[in-house]
Amino acid sequence: MMNIDGDAMARERLRQSLLLQALWRQPGGDAAGRWLQPLQSGIDATRGLRAYQANAGAAIERALASSYPTVQVLIGEESFAALARAYWHAHPPARGDLACAGDALPAFIAASDVLADVPYLADVARLDAALDTAERAADAAWQADTLALLGSHDPNRLHIELMPGTAVLSSSHPIVMLRDAHHRDGDDPFAEARQALAAGTGEHALVWRTGFRAACVAIDEATARWTRALLDGDTLTQAFDRAGDGFDFERWLIAALERGWLARIHAQ
Repeated sequence: MMNIDGDAMARERLRQSLLLQALWRQPGGDAAGRWLQPLQSGIDATRGLRAYQANAGAAIERALASSYPTVQVLIGEESFAALARAYWHAHPPARGDLACAGDALPAFIAASDVLADVPYLADVARLDAALDTAERAADAAWQADTLALLGSHDPNRLHIELMPGTAVLSSSHPIVMLRDAHHRDGDDPFAEARQALAAGTGEHALVWRTGFRAACVAIDEATARWTRALLDGDTLTQAFDRAGDGFDFERWLIAALERGWLARIHAQ
């Protein structure tokens, strides 16, 4: 016996799949036009499909521009629009949340021959992505009463937990300077970044969320090692070992309290 409801649902799922393939111009997407043509007599489904494709492309451009504002400023709106279109042809969204549509953009930029003359762009994209992720991270409040554990427990048992969305990125390029320069006013906000690029200066970037906005700051190598250790869940003793002799814990703790990096301190 034929399952009419089941067959109808299967056809609808197929129709939606074909439509999505056509919107993102995946192989097989041309079948959607043939499927849609007989549905509404006298209506040019192909023309409607082109309109949907244009809207989909514009939506991706807006989503990527929101997540990667520094990349857009660096290469210009027209070039960024072309980059966004090329990206979504290669990486069509796998889920409905467009906020996640650009997850693979840094790797796409790094692999692009066209962008090979902008070697720092992929790392700038990574920084933009980390900032975007931090802004979408879960809310958390600093548990100030746990600070007392630093004076009462063995460092071998203590862990410092950083705020959700905190991240460390290391680059052979001055990524924090580049980001700051393209989001700063002034007579010549790019002077420092140009000098750093010419000198081959690299940077470690610390990303966190302050209020509803993400922030980043350049940190030294020892602090970068320390922060990675905390993010990996190391004990304080292990984190001190990874940070090395150049790490100033007192200075770091003052900055962490002032800037809101800490979530809590807890013992095993």
